[in-house]
Amino acid sequence: MTQNHGPRRMALDRRQLLKAGAASAGLAAASRVGFAAAQDASPAAGAASDLPIFGFIPQDVTVSAPTEIEYWQYDYATKTALVNELIPEFQAAYPDITIKHVNFPYDDFRQQVAAAVQAGEGPDVLNVFYGWVPAYMQQQFVVPLPAEHFPTADIEAAYFPMVQNAKINDAYYALPTAVRTLAMFYNKDILEQAGLEPPANWEDVVSVAQATVVKDGENFEIVGITQGIDGQDHSWWREALIRQNGALPFKDETQNRELNWTSPEAIEAFKWLTDFLVEYKVTQTGFQTDGPTAFGSGKAALHVDGSYRLGTLNNDFPELNFGVVPLPEHKEKASFASFWANTITRNAAEGDKLLASAKWIDFLSSPSVQARWTPAIGELPARTELASDPALLENEQLKPFIESLPFSYATFTVNEADLRQAVMDAYDQVTLNGLDVESALTEAQDKIQVQYDEYWASIEG
Repeated sequence: MTQNHGPRRMALDRRQLLKAGAASAGLAAASRVGFAAAQDASPAAGAASDLPIFGFIPQDVTVSAPTEIEYWQYDYATKTALVNELIPEFQAAYPDITIKHVNFPYDDFRQQVAAAVQAGEGPDVLNVFYGWVPAYMQQQFVVPLPAEHFPTADIEAAYFPMVQNAKINDAYYALPTAVRTLAMFYNKDILEQAGLEPPANWEDVVSVAQATVVKDGENFEIVGITQGIDGQDHSWWREALIRQNGALPFKDETQNRELNWTSPEAIEAFKWLTDFLVEYKVTQTGFQTDGPTAFGSGKAALHVDGSYRLGTLNNDFPELNFGVVPLPEHKEKASFASFWANTITRNAAEGDKLLASAKWIDFLSSPSVQARWTPAIGELPARTELASDPALLENEQLKPFIESLPFSYATFTVNEADLRQAVMDAYDQVTLNGLDVESALTEAQDKIQVQYDEYWASIEG
């Protein structure tokens, strides 16, 4: 989301300015992401209507009296429009439940939620970035999904494994409607001119980046691969590269307590990433402002980004001839996943409010809604049953992201911004200050480990 970066005096002050501009451009483009991202992959007419509008709660289970609930999400044009279409359909199926839909600009969204927490007011159902759920749970602002309606085993059977990052102490606090994964974008014209195929493994990435970089003296005209530690590269390393190299980001992922960033495999993977800038010199920080702009402008051969980027590229750079492949593998396959999810607040912790909120979340995460979500929004299905939809897989740009879902992983975070910042700072320590990789990662890990220790201690009493 918004991307911040700690100061490193002269060089990093400039980077901060560049990133601020990029973030503004990204938010402006976000309103256009969605339909163009998957308009060629729309399910056949009527396909969604053939699927159930409930996922876990039987349709005949409903409230005992008329009930209104308030639903908050940030104002993202395509999501807002689709939810406004869905509300009358839900209310037709459940006439005793009324949905009040409230939106805020993204930049104000968390502040509005925080104010609601303090005032004891706000939504009954909240649309949240999954990485915020642990903090909201710690603040006792959200409550677990009622286990009698959302059995843990049923959730984990229906969803890809990443959903487990919405589970804390064996209770689920949120369910996603759709998810996002990472993949590698490549410029078809640049690779064809060099006589190269898109990379399939780490070695290919290096060779393609080296073969496609173009410089005029010391000035880059085309980078072999974009540099985006402030974009998606921090997630690429943390969840994909570490796993691909045979380790895990946490020492025990059933606990999500002790970071594993200083394992030999994690150190080697981080060095591999920094070497594009330090050793191979095939990229440049801030080139063409940021990675998505450089790639969209045809000035980069390779670029790692999320499925949501398809809409921006197709809308803003219609002449760009590009393709997408799953993240190049190494010892293993892995990708990063993230998702927005719906959770119940303490305002609806009991009675008809709780049941109405659970019904609304069940509807939003139902197979029929998810089948409509990808064509309308450009995000991927969260349910495993929908990932094999032939209509979605026919889209060659969308297909690699969908194929990556079974080996995509989300990060359990207690402070997503600080987690990202620590990895970015470690990258800068290596690439700007010449610190060795192990020392830089040790510094980052020690800082973030304190937050995990404090978090688990606080909720376990």
